[in-house]
This record gives sequence, structure tokens and C-alpha cells, in this order.
Amino acid sequence: MGKYKILFVDEVEADIRRFQRYVYKNDVNKIFELIVKTPESNLDNFLNEIKDEEFDAIITDHKLHEENANISFDGLDLVEAVLDKKINFPCFILTSYDDEAIVDGKDVNIIYIKGLMQADAENNAHATFLDKIENQILHYRKRIQDAENELLELVVKSDTQDLNVEDENKLLELDTFIEQSTNKKSSLPKHLKGRKHLDKLHKMIENTDKLLVTLNQDKS
Repeated sequence: MGKYKILFVDEVEADIRRFQRYVYKNDVNKIFELIVKTPESNLDNFLNEIKDEEFDAIITDHKLHEENANISFDGLDLVEAVLDKKINFPCFILTSYDDEAIVDGKDVNIIYIKGLMQADAENNAHATFLDKIENQILHYRKRIQDAENELLELVVKSDTQDLNVEDENKLLELDTFIEQSTNKKSSLPKHLKGRKHLDKLHKMIENTDKLLVTLNQDKS
């Protein structure tokens, strides 16, 4: 089993075999476990199929419905749906139509021309496509680790003193990021998250009471 589990999505069998050959030839240290899937017709169904697989990166063809009109989404739709649930997750869109993909996409850094994986192109490049995949995975893992460390520091701090508003907001922000990125349940101790929600509720009630007083004064 490889060090990194990566998913390749394409509807064209010839392109699937081409990418499999590329990984087999260039993954010298055998650090990648390549999983190949052809897309289902419906995006939600496909997302449900892959959600529990725990991939480290997703590589997808841009024009997923080019040769199969029954597929209702393209690679960009897939990537955006993944990124909505997992912020900054390593995703790569392979395309022969770079201009169109760049116009369609929100992040040009996830779009790669298929020709860049050809031997001549990679020999002249500073990093191969597989290098870029590994680097993105490592960067993503580091972001999660840094977030977990920072969250732990704030939790420890909360044991000895009250957190200020900035710290509490950061605590929830980090917890949300970790929860979304790892599919784990909340990393926060229950007493912290519960206290925050209770404080918000008290604040909301207080503001509502003030508003009612103001409205009653205006009426009188």
C-alpha cells in the first residue's frame, strides 16, 4: 500500500490507462496508492461514494461528460463540491482546454494541462506532476497539524484563565477547520463549546430585551 492514497476520476478508458501508466512509471519510490473511479451520472451520488474513502488527493479530468452525456457534472463541479466540505483539500483538474478551465474555475492553481505530464515537459520542469501532488498533500497535512497544535494551546490556556473574544473566535475557527478537514467530530472539549453557545444565547436574549424596551419606549 502506498504512502498517499490518491483518486483519479475520468470517464475515458484510454485516458485512465494513460494516467495509470504515468504513475507506475514515475512513482519510483512507490509512495502512491492510485484508485481509479469513473464518475456516476449524479454528482451527489458520486460524492457519497467517495466520502468515506479517506483519499489524500483527488485528480480529475475537466470534461467528465465530454464522451458521456449522462454525466451531469464536470471536474470543476466535483472539485468545488469537495472544497466546500474540505477547505484547501489537495485537488487537481487535468485538462486539454486550459483557457476554458481557467475561465470556469475560481482557483487557477488547481488546473494542470495534460501535456505537462509528458516526458519532455517534465524533464524541463522544476517539479513533476507527482511531486506537486505530494507537496500539496504535505502542505495540507501541515496546515491541519498546525491548527491542532494551536487549538491545543488555546484549550490549555482556557484551563487557567478566561479566553478573550479573539481567542474564543479563533478556537471555534480552528475547531471547524479541523472538523471539516479530517471528518472528525468536534475537537473541542464539550465544556468549551457549550459555554460559548450558552454565552451567545445569553447575549442574544440580552439584545432582544434591549430591543423590546426601545420599541416600547417608541410606542409610548
